[in-house]
Amino acid sequence: MMRSTIYIASLIIALLISPLMVSAQDPFSGFQNAIQDLTQDIINILNTLKESAISIGRVMAGTLIALGVILWASDIFSYKGKRLILAGIILLILMELIP
Repeated sequence: MMRSTIYIASLIIALLISPLMVSAQDPFSGFQNAIQDLTQDIINILNTLKESAISIGRVMAGTLIALGVILWASDIFSYKGKRLILAGIILLILMELIP
């Protein structure tokens, strides 16, 4: 009877101490998780900025092309109009190439 009590007590102690030993082996796990979360947040912010820049670039390309067509067709500044059209097309191509 005494032996079974000792075995049960030692088993309970082992079960209670084993999680403490596991967490004691990696004291920086919370710090690593915080760094990983911060890194993921920075990546999300950069992706949002990239998507915003791409959409602004597309709007600017369309504006340049439209303004260039107006200037070229009205023959006010036909040379500048052609350059604006070309710049808008190049900007549009660049915006489509960025993944």
